[in-house]
Amino acid sequence: MACKKRADFQEALALCETAGYEVVATVNFCKKPHPATYITPGKLEELKATIKEGGAEAVIVYGNPKPSQFYRLKKELGVEVVDRTSLILKIFELHAGSKEAKLQTELARLKYELTLAREYVRRVKMGEQVDFLGPGEYAAKYVIKAIKRRIKKIEEELEKIRTMREQQKLRRVKRLRVPEVAVTGYTCAGKTALVNALGKLNLKEGPEMFTTLAPKHVRVSVYENGLYEAIFIDTVGFIEGIPPQILEVFHATLAEITYSDAAVLVLDGSEELSRALDKLESSLATLAEIGFIGKPLVIAFNKIDLVDDYEEKVLEVDDWARSLYPWTWGTVPISAKKGTNLRRLVIESVLAARGARNIKEPETNVCGKGAC
Repeated sequence: MACKKRADFQEALALCETAGYEVVATVNFCKKPHPATYITPGKLEELKATIKEGGAEAVIVYGNPKPSQFYRLKKELGVEVVDRTSLILKIFELHAGSKEAKLQTELARLKYELTLAREYVRRVKMGEQVDFLGPGEYAAKYVIKAIKRRIKKIEEELEKIRTMREQQKLRRVKRLRVPEVAVTGYTCAGKTALVNALGKLNLKEGPEMFTTLAPKHVRVSVYENGLYEAIFIDTVGFIEGIPPQILEVFHATLAEITYSDAAVLVLDGSEELSRALDKLESSLATLAEIGFIGKPLVIAFNKIDLVDDYEEKVLEVDDWARSLYPWTWGTVPISAKKGTNLRRLVIESVLAARGARNIKEPETNVCGKGAC
């Protein structure tokens, strides 16, 4: 595995493990990408020696080389080359369960492969020998046409699914008349664990990355001097620098976040503070990119059962969130695993969402089957 920054190693290793790769060696390269092979000549020779010594069958480049760099790198190394986008797509392919998730993942893969196929044609026209897509320019052009046809068909199917989801959402909002809160955050922060705990569900959780690719809805009610109720939506996890192919094809799924009344951003509080703040900043950047702006955001500082004296970390996270996103409602320390502070999180989330919807607070005490 080749990594550009040392800070990327932990995340890259987790992605490799989730995708089913056994990492036998790592090579760090810190300089700017080489224009020809992405990796500098010196590091390229080091990588060749590492492949020979470790018997590696593939090289994971934790970056996104241009198609021209990808081909040169593959030619130089003589083994399979997998870049960051392809690595993430492999994980999505493993975890895609719903029809929509499978179609979205296939669409992202096809658009990724289309750029490589076009580069292949360009190289064949220049007289190069490239062992990809079969023999010759004609075969490559045929594959490109087939990819485009499949892309068009998938996009039509996804448009039908998107329309159906919007209709379902309108019916749900009209019928239930409760706010919707999207549960967001960096992958492996504990989003699905939180939704499971809130709804007493058994959705698949980590430790693998990107276990959730399709939104899941759960209605949650809390009685405490009134009724606090909302639909919480489990959504796909974020990662720093989400490849544009993935953002594009998962737009309809991510729209569940954009059109929600409020969002809960789950942070892994057991990580070092600097890393947690980096992931918070990255997640907020992704929210801005998909159009979640000006709506209330509650930070769920998760896994406090693994942290001693977490209060100072919570304050720093809250200050950092407010400086980056002025509409931050507040930060609630929780443990999805232990159930700690989940009632408070629901209440704060509902209050935030009501503010966005301009829904009045309950004026009378309401008690249900549970305690008030």
